[in-house]
Amino acid sequence: MKTVYIPRGETVHYETLVTDHLVVKGYLDVTYGVKAKTISGSGVICAGSAEADSIRIDSLEAATAICKRLIAKRVQAPEVFASESAVVSCFLSAAYVETGRLTVSISEIDEVKADEVINLTKKKRTLFGTLLAAALRSFWVGLTAPKTHGEVMDAEYAPVTEAAPTAPKAAGTEPEAPAAQPQAAAESEQKAEPMDEELNRFVNMFKLAREGGFTLKIVPGTPEENAPVFNFETETLQRPAA
Repeated sequence: MKTVYIPRGETVHYETLVTDHLVVKGYLDVTYGVKAKTISGSGVICAGSAEADSIRIDSLEAATAICKRLIAKRVQAPEVFASESAVVSCFLSAAYVETGRLTVSISEIDEVKADEVINLTKKKRTLFGTLLAAALRSFWVGLTAPKTHGEVMDAEYAPVTEAAPTAPKAAGTEPEAPAAQPQAAAESEQKAEPMDEELNRFVNMFKLAREGGFTLKIVPGTPEENAPVFNFETETLQRPAA
């Protein structure tokens, strides 16, 4: 008797799987089809087709499911054929279902061919029952959850600084000057000269002219002294000598 077992947390891929017994507690992905005498487990099966005498699985997703007895929590298959019975406790999605007796809670089925159909009703819980269940759950979590001793957030504290050991001073040596304080460094930065915007503009103009194949010529004097003069007698502009 050949048995294939897929443990919890494992993902296994097959193209085709044929065995006597298949136990799936992890995730099984079969490209074409899986065929066995019995299929069971609390895992997930995703296959092209699933054929077995008995299928008892948590979640089944296949193009076609053929068996005698089907018991699952969730089934999603276009065609489901269960000759004896099919029980789906959570959700059944299929285009065509053919079985002797169908028991389902929530379903989305286009066509059903069954001798007997049983619709499971939802469990109704009162407000008192909901509050009682929440209280019991909180109490149980408080007892079983591990207690961690973490740091207290947003608490006032004073940092403890350890003084660095100082080397013994030789006799007759002068005391060392104290190290510069951060406040003195901040004051020196404030006293630094401001940025010369005119110089930056001139440097950028020089770089732009150099990239275009031109250069700048520096002429001494003020702009008024270097301005060209119009000669009315000759009607020409006289530019100052460089």
